[in-house]
Amino acid sequence: MVVLENERLKVTIAKKGAELQSVFHKPEQFDYIWQGAEGFWSKQSPNLFPIVGRLIDNKHIKDGQIYEMTQHGFARDNDFELVEQTAESASFVLVENDETLARYPYAFQLKLTYTLIENAVTVLFEVENRSDETMPYSLGGHPAFNVPLNGEGRFEDYELHFNNNTLTDFEYHEMNPAPYVSGIKRPLTAVKEGKLKVDRELFGAGLIIDGQDGALQKASLVSDQTEHSVTIFMNDFPYLCVWTEEGVEAPFLCVEPFHGMADQHGEIGELPNKRGIQLLEAGQKNGHSYQMVFDYQSEVQLTNREGESSLHHVSEAGLDHLRQQLIDQTQAEFEINGTTYLKADLTHVAMENWTISFDSK
Repeated sequence: MVVLENERLKVTIAKKGAELQSVFHKPEQFDYIWQGAEGFWSKQSPNLFPIVGRLIDNKHIKDGQIYEMTQHGFARDNDFELVEQTAESASFVLVENDETLARYPYAFQLKLTYTLIENAVTVLFEVENRSDETMPYSLGGHPAFNVPLNGEGRFEDYELHFNNNTLTDFEYHEMNPAPYVSGIKRPLTAVKEGKLKVDRELFGAGLIIDGQDGALQKASLVSDQTEHSVTIFMNDFPYLCVWTEEGVEAPFLCVEPFHGMADQHGEIGELPNKRGIQLLEAGQKNGHSYQMVFDYQSEVQLTNREGESSLHHVSEAGLDHLRQQLIDQTQAEFEINGTTYLKADLTHVAMENWTISFDSK
């Protein structure tokens, strides 16, 4: 195991699959990452490459030949080589071998770098095409988080908060024998004011949210039962899958940035035609990253009537309560991190994607 550590977090990564195994909160002695349990899904945070989701009949076609490849590809099942480690980062590499070429006939290098800075872990995928032809690929993260966090609250007490009030998802054609998409996008009506209640039935199939063109920049797993949270910053990942194990009351939730998705229902196809596929020219490289911030705090700016501003940091779980205090016209004051402020002393309060102004009365 490879370990990255600071005063707050201890991050553990396995060489098999270059898979994140643990993000341990040292002061309170709990793990954000699902550790597996008998009778439940056993993985922690597999890395998906060179496909995301399932192919029709687990097969794809290239130059008239059929190749077999199972769900999410083979990277998660291969041993990576640790090629570099510093106090705050570790890099792992996988290159093609006889087994991968039998499933995916391209020469490649996949480099995964984990960087720990303060309360954030950044995951960087770097893909190099070592073939002499254009190489199609998809990739994604599959981190599973304990719900509840630190044992605080119940599974049903948690929500996902997004930067956008209106989102769409991809309809599934069927769940038996496998979850293929229909190709139809539809409004995700369960999202209310940018919030989505954690729902086993909704997530059991693997909800895929369309975040293209900046529609989804971040997603936060929060509850009013705890100050702890997990925020995923999507960076350039266009889709977000939310999944928990179907048919059981599993105490975890996967919040997964995707570059790609399962096949559209129909005939066995070619990888370059898949939705969300990346096409990399011979000899070229691409980089993709996402970031997990543990106990992320939003910036809140108060501006008084003299034009002076002060900056405060509020937990994701505390933002809702703060907004309610601010919009409640029966309250003349509000509280941030234990300090009380009078609305009459301020002209406005601003936070991410939200501002409220106060008159001078």
